[in-house]
Amino acid sequence: MKKLTDKQIIDELSERFEQNRMAVREQERLMEQLEQVNKKLIASESVKTQFLSNIRNEINNPLSSILGLAAKLSQKPGDLEQVKYTSSLIHQEAFNLDFQLRNIFTAAELEAGELQPHFGNVDVESLSKGVLSKFEHLIEKKDLTIEINCPQNLEFITDAGMLSSIIRNLVSNGIEYNKDNGTLKLNISVENEKELNIKVIDTGIGMHEKDYTVIFDRFVQLETGVTKSHLGHGLGLTVAKAQVELLQGSVNVACIIGEGCSMGISIPIAEKDGIHSFSDSGNVFFFEDDDSSEGEVF
Repeated sequence: MKKLTDKQIIDELSERFEQNRMAVREQERLMEQLEQVNKKLIASESVKTQFLSNIRNEINNPLSSILGLAAKLSQKPGDLEQVKYTSSLIHQEAFNLDFQLRNIFTAAELEAGELQPHFGNVDVESLSKGVLSKFEHLIEKKDLTIEINCPQNLEFITDAGMLSSIIRNLVSNGIEYNKDNGTLKLNISVENEKELNIKVIDTGIGMHEKDYTVIFDRFVQLETGVTKSHLGHGLGLTVAKAQVELLQGSVNVACIIGEGCSMGISIPIAEKDGIHSFSDSGNVFFFEDDDSSEGEVF
């Protein structure tokens, strides 16, 4: 056996020490990744627990109100003005409940991978106005000025139900975080006949840039706890972003603290081969008492 020189022994030991150091570094890196995953899992469980607690109240409260008001109305109808007032309260509570349940069901479908787009020619102007009309009671409550900028008879090939859901959640967010007597703008345009651009601009409290991505996380609201001043459970924007991405689009946010926010989406036109139908409406909103076969998408 050839005897190794001192230098060869030192070189061999150095190489093995270096390999050990690299192995230790790799183990440390893996441990850090495992710790991050563990933290995310713990945070996720905490968020889900908080969500379940919040959603229980936000479903039970309007449901209890609906039952109580309906019972009161049936037992003591009162005069016409009282009936109108009580009926409007029932409508508001049912609207809130329906809105939240729709987002919960959509989120569940997204989570299960069951939500797939069904493309058709959509009358975007009619659809957008139909969605806005459903928020009239909230708009009047805050005395907001509404501005709609959309080309007349604008048609675009996309999924009517998803587009309606996206606009619904952006508008809801714009109303909820707007100031009283503020303005809500809905700007809609098509670029090069291939990309639908929609922006909902409010004059509300604004938001820090560091929170632009956080607001799209599931079950997350910038305000939490029993003292939070805004309704909801943190699913609306998550659902909207997920649906935009299903349509191969993107979301953008721009805010100024104290002046308001602009929530924008861009959606590419769908392939014509995938068209299933023409729609200026879609799913019938259950409060519609119109006997026609189509109601406005909600």
